[in-house]
Amino acid sequence: MAHLHTMAEPPGSHVPPDFRQARYPSRVYHGEHRSQGDVVTVFDSALPRCEGNPRALSLQAAHAVRQVSPCFGWGVEDDNSLQLAIALLIDVSGDPDVALRWCEAFASTYVARLPQIWTVPEIDIALWLYCYDNARGDALPGR
Repeated sequence: MAHLHTMAEPPGSHVPPDFRQARYPSRVYHGEHRSQGDVVTVFDSALPRCEGNPRALSLQAAHAVRQVSPCFGWGVEDDNSLQLAIALLIDVSGDPDVALRWCEAFASTYVARLPQIWTVPEIDIALWLYCYDNARGDALPGR
């Protein structure tokens, strides 16, 4: 099964013009607190289960965009949650500018509220991005 890609993206943006056009709608993110540290994986149900599927969500890719913490975290509003927000947004959108633009709002409204063990389909994050990207400026938190 091929991945669904957006058909017409605005220049300079990888946020789908419609959340139903998520880049990889078959992806699911999963996080859990373990004794050896917090683990976040990405599974793509459109691909066969193999060595690279599921894969670890890339902390290095998140650090390349903005390094605020040496690890991921969730369930509280802190630097670890912000680092996870950056990683999820970069993985979903493929756009560092989108990740930087929305990471703080995403961390406080979404990542900080995740339970100890969670599973989130990519489409949920794409929907969050779509809603925030299309919200009136006065409707957004902190404005």
